[in-house]
Amino acid sequence: MLLEMLFGAWTAKILAEVVRLDVPDALAHGALTADELVHRAGIKANPQALHRALRACAALGVVSEDSAGRFGPTRLSHVLTRDAPATLKRLVEYSGGTLWKVWTGLPEGLATAEPQARAQLGLEFFEYLAANPRAMEEFGDTSKAHGAVATKGVLERYDFGGVRRLVDVGAGFGVFTLAALERYPELHAVVFDLPEVVAKAPVQLPVTDPAVAARLRYVSGDMFEDVPPSGDVYVLKLILHDWDDASCIAVLRNVAARLEPGGRVIAIDAVLPPLGDVSDVPSKLLDVNMMLLLPGKERTRAEWESLYFNAGLAITAMIPIPDAFNTFVIEGRVGDAKGA
Repeated sequence: MLLEMLFGAWTAKILAEVVRLDVPDALAHGALTADELVHRAGIKANPQALHRALRACAALGVVSEDSAGRFGPTRLSHVLTRDAPATLKRLVEYSGGTLWKVWTGLPEGLATAEPQARAQLGLEFFEYLAANPRAMEEFGDTSKAHGAVATKGVLERYDFGGVRRLVDVGAGFGVFTLAALERYPELHAVVFDLPEVVAKAPVQLPVTDPAVAARLRYVSGDMFEDVPPSGDVYVLKLILHDWDDASCIAVLRNVAARLEPGGRVIAIDAVLPPLGDVSDVPSKLLDVNMMLLLPGKERTRAEWESLYFNAGLAITAMIPIPDAFNTFVIEGRVGDAKGA
C-alpha cells in the first residue's frame, strides 16, 4: 500500500506527459504501436521511450496493450481526449505541469505554512498565469470543467425560485450565472469580477439568447473593497477556498452589508469531515494544494460556521452536491441560525 502511494507521483507525471503529447486522441480510432504513433500520428517523442511510458499506462488500465506491442483506447483514455464530454485532459496536464512545479516546494511549505508559488514559479500564482498563456489556458479549462460539475450539482440541489436578483461574486466569465438565468426565467443577475475578467467575459462566453441577455449585467470591481448592492442572493462559487480566514471574512462582511433584507449568501466549496473522520482523501489533498498554491484552505463545518459568524452571518443550510471534492452549498443569512 505504501509503495502504491509513493508511486502515485510517478503515475501523475507519466499521465500528464502522455496526455500533453495528445496520445489518447491519436489512439481514439484504433490501436497503434509507439513507432506508429510517432511516425504516422505525429506524436513528438522517442518511440522507445514512448513505448515504455505507454506500457506503464497499460498496466494502470489507461490504455490497452496486445502481444504485438499495440496500444489501444479504453474508457479511461477516452476521458483524456480533447473533445470528450467532461474531459479531464487539461486537469491532468495542469496537475503534472504548473501544480507539479509548485508541489516541489512542499518541504518549505511544511516548514513555514506559506504558499510556494513565488518560490517555485518566480511569481505569485495568478501573476504567473497572467504571464504564461499556456498555463492560463490549462487552469481555465480545468476550472471550467470543475465549475461545470459544481454548477450542475447546485442547480439540481438548490432552489433559486423566487429570487429576483442574484449577484455572482468572483464569477469569472459567468458560467454559473448564465446557467441560472436559463433555468429561472424571472431571475436577473450580475456577473461581478475584476475589470480585466469582466472585459473578456462577453467574448469568452457570449450570450446568444436575447431573453437571457436582457436580464444580465456585467459589473467590475474588487470584492475585498465592495460588491454590487441589493442582491437577494450572493453566490461565491469556488472562491473562498482561495483565501485565508481574514480575507474571507472581509468578503463575507461586504456581502452581508449589501444583502437585501431576508437575503442569502451562498458559498459553494468543499466541506472537510470533522476531526477523527479519515475519509474524503480528495478534499484533504486539495487542502494541501491550496496551502502551497495560495493563502487558501479547505474547511470543516465548524470552520465554516466560525467564518460566517465572524462576518455577521449564520449558516442556515448545508447541501451536498455530487462531485469529487465533497462540495456543499453553504447557505447563510444575517442574524441567528434557524433550522441549520
